[in-house]
Amino acid sequence: MRRNLSSYRDSQVFLNHPFDDDFAKHEQALTFGVVAAGLLPISARDLSTPDRARLEILVDAIGNCQYSAHDLSRCRGEGSANLSRMNMPVEMGMALFYALSTQRANHRCIFFVAEQHDYQRFASDLAGLDPFVYQEDPESILTATYDWLRGVVPAGRMSSQPTVDVVEAWRAYTSDRDLIVGAGPDGKPSHAETREAMYQLCEGYGWWDWRNYRGGREEFPILPLKRRERTP
Repeated sequence: MRRNLSSYRDSQVFLNHPFDDDFAKHEQALTFGVVAAGLLPISARDLSTPDRARLEILVDAIGNCQYSAHDLSRCRGEGSANLSRMNMPVEMGMALFYALSTQRANHRCIFFVAEQHDYQRFASDLAGLDPFVYQEDPESILTATYDWLRGVVPAGRMSSQPTVDVVEAWRAYTSDRDLIVGAGPDGKPSHAETREAMYQLCEGYGWWDWRNYRGGREEFPILPLKRRERTP
């Protein structure tokens, strides 16, 4: 778990999304939009602490993030028990309560759905919040996230680039990601390795600069990556 969540709260974005393989590309696109903005992504994957209850950790993390993005696409029953996944709505409820209880001064939210009107049936209390409906192409959730952040983050705290440049950088990232010899299953990059690849690329563009000072280098140490040679 990151050590100093409270020190970076104004620049942190809590990401609440599925962790399955089918959502992996969208997860990375969502995260890349945050990193390209020069901000700091936080998700449940980053919050493993053996001596604390998970719910307590999540409350602490959301309370130390100025922004959050939530995906509600896993609303249907799955498997033999026909169960839907409820962790994401629970986490979104925490974030919405925090935002509304502070009149959105301390927290701002965006949420995503796979189909336009379904959420009004399984979470009718959210009616009127105008969710973003993303496409199969991960670039849709990337551009929505980046454009939303540009609208809510103070200009001096965000690296604001033309969205088309961010999309081009995302494509460069996906090409680089495919060269990484990772520690995940079948040699795929792990969560930490994909995050590091994003940091390195956006750092190269001058968009993400948290390692430019000693405290940042200690909080975000470089993770060595191994890459295959690019074939002609």
